[in-house]
Order: sequence, then structure tokens, then C-alpha cells
Amino acid sequence: MKKVLLSTLAAATLLAGNFTGTTPKAEAGAVDTAKNIITAVVAKFKDVSGHWAESVIAKAYDLKLISGYEDGTFRPNGQITRAEFAAILSRATKLPTATGSDPFNDMKGHWAESAVTQLVAQGFINPSDYPNGFNPNTQLTRYEMMKWIANGLMKSNASFKQAFEDTKNTLLPTPEAVKGQISADKVPYMALVRGTDIITGFEDGSLRPQNTTTRAEVAAILLRYMDVEGKDASSYQALNELREVGTTGTNLTSISNYHYSNGSAKIPDLSKITSSAGVLKINRLIVVDARTDTPKGVYAPLFLAEGYKTGAYRTFVDVSFTSNLPEADIITINKGFANSLVTFNRLNRSLAEEHGLVTLPGNPRDFLQKGKEKRFWITSSLRADGWGYFLQSDTGGNFSIQNK
Repeated sequence: MKKVLLSTLAAATLLAGNFTGTTPKAEAGAVDTAKNIITAVVAKFKDVSGHWAESVIAKAYDLKLISGYEDGTFRPNGQITRAEFAAILSRATKLPTATGSDPFNDMKGHWAESAVTQLVAQGFINPSDYPNGFNPNTQLTRYEMMKWIANGLMKSNASFKQAFEDTKNTLLPTPEAVKGQISADKVPYMALVRGTDIITGFEDGSLRPQNTTTRAEVAAILLRYMDVEGKDASSYQALNELREVGTTGTNLTSISNYHYSNGSAKIPDLSKITSSAGVLKINRLIVVDARTDTPKGVYAPLFLAEGYKTGAYRTFVDVSFTSNLPEADIITINKGFANSLVTFNRLNRSLAEEHGLVTLPGNPRDFLQKGKEKRFWITSSLRADGWGYFLQSDTGGNFSIQNK
């Protein structure tokens, strides 16, 4: 399936020279050069013209990251093996060259032995991940690619090591994470590549770590990796959100203009909030900037349905709730908490079903049975400016935020 590759599209625009107005000579020269590169690559490879990755293939080829085949094809949809990706990545990285011994017996004399040995020495590849040999001709999975790239980022700048630690408990903005299909040990590696937009995922927001990857995808992804390698992790907005969720349970301050009041409790402190309606625990509070027609935030595709109401921040709250009511009544429950920070509104049903998000059903009576804890997502909104919210916890003091 065609990917949503925002950075790739941006690169394609740059390479194609789709500008308006007067173009400075230097810029025009760069555009002409890019056009010439694309023209040359299209002429050289008979299967590249019109492909979604045409421009990035051209740039990757021009940088000598990846080559074609003797029969005049590039095979953009061809699968990549571990050995092939190792060879391409070894050319893409700007990390200092490192040397060492080859830890894999099955790589002795292999054409990619030097590349694999280099990547092991540089820290991209962990030999313990391959206890039974490297198996160089095995098709590379997307998770392997993500992990190698994440390892490279951590070696390129210490800030990514801290980002790795910060995202161990984050919520990845992908349906697979919501459905429990991504093991905890994989989360921080995937968070680094998703948070930097090196890998953005498919049209449905999925990352599909178990899938294999193609030559075209690798060309696009490694061009992005080259742009991120060595930079500071804090310069990536999406990664900042993932880090805040991983360390505090919410992305509130990294996506909105809200801040905590002095002495405010934090989300982990809200493990018990009691009202006449029941006992509530807030596990996570996710915020999406929905003030305009263009939503902002790494979690927007996962939670925000089309046709949303603009003018506010939307909140999506992961709660555990035990009802005290003989028959659940949402109006009574909401009155019991009397705070619009936590409002028992269900998520968009079709979006919730598609992404695996558990939310309130149309009739919550059977779902919220007295004395039985249920975990689900609810939604509300935060005013765009000049407001504050307060929530009292039984165990951790008062949660108070404002944007006044």
C-alpha cells in the first residue's frame, strides 16, 4: 500500500521545483540540477518513471546510496534483505568510521561483510539480536530497520539516548499499540523513528513492524535519516510529545498553551478520584490541537475524527472507572465529577472501532456495571485561552492547569 510519506512529498516538491514567483539564481540552479538528476535516473531505469518515490530514488541514486540492476531496472517495489540494507545504511551514515571483528560466522566472505562489520562497530546492529547468525539473505523487517536506525540516532547525539529512556512508557500513535500488538521492548525504538518522522507509517496510521520493506521505501527513509542524524532530539515536536507522555502520562505542555499551576499534581497522582458516582483513575491524558481546520499533534490521526469542531484543544482520556450506581447513567456520572476536564463522552464510534480504542457504548448500563472496573477512552475539550481546570485526587493532591 502506498505510504503517507510527508517528508518524501516535501522532498519531491523540492526536487521537482514546484515553486511560484521569482526564483533566485542559486536556487534555480539547484532545481535545474535536481530535474536533471530525475531525468537521468528515469532514463537509466525503465521502471522508475511515475513511481511515487521517483524523486527520492533519483536523489538516493545520485548520492550513491543505492544502485540499480544490470537489466536496466531499479525494482522499486523489490524487497530488501538484511545484507542490502546494511550496505546502503553504511553509505548513508555520517558517524565516524569504526572497525572491529565480524561477529557472525555466516558473514565470512560475504559481499556485505565489511558493511555489517562496520555497522556493528558503530552500534547500529546489536549481535545479540542475531544469536543464530545474521542470515544476510533474509528479508529485512520494518522493525529491524527501525531498530538499526534508532540505534544510529542514539550514537549520533546523546539527546536521543535520553529520548529513548523517556519514551519507554509512552503511547505510540498507532493502532497496533492501542491493540497491544507491540511489545514494550520495541516501543522506544519505534518512538524515536516515529517522533522524528523518519518513518511516518501507512495511511491508516499503522507502522506494521512485522512487514518487510521495499527498495523505494528504504531510499525515502534513509534520506530522512541522514537529515536527522546528529541533530538534537528536542528539536522534534512529535518526539517531544511522545517523551512527555512517556514521563508524565500526558502531552499537555508540549502541544498546548496550558501549564501546571504551582504545586499541581501530575497524571500519575490521579490514581484515585472518588465521587458519588464511582471511583476514577486517569491513566493517560492525550491532547490534540484542534483550534483550526488543520489539527496539530502526533496523536491527531489516532484520535481525531473528520468533521471535528474547531476552536479548542481536544482531550482523549484513558480512564479506569468503577461505578457505584445500580444502573450507569452518564449524566449522573458527569455531575458527580463536575469537571469538564473529565467528561464521559464517547469517542467517534467508527474511528474507535477502526483503531481498536475501547470507548463507551451507546447504552453504557451493561458496560458500566456496579462494582466492576472498566478501562476505556473518553473525550472532552479544553478552552483555547483564558481558562483553567481543577481536579481533586484522593491520593495525590490537586491537579490544576491553566492558560491564563
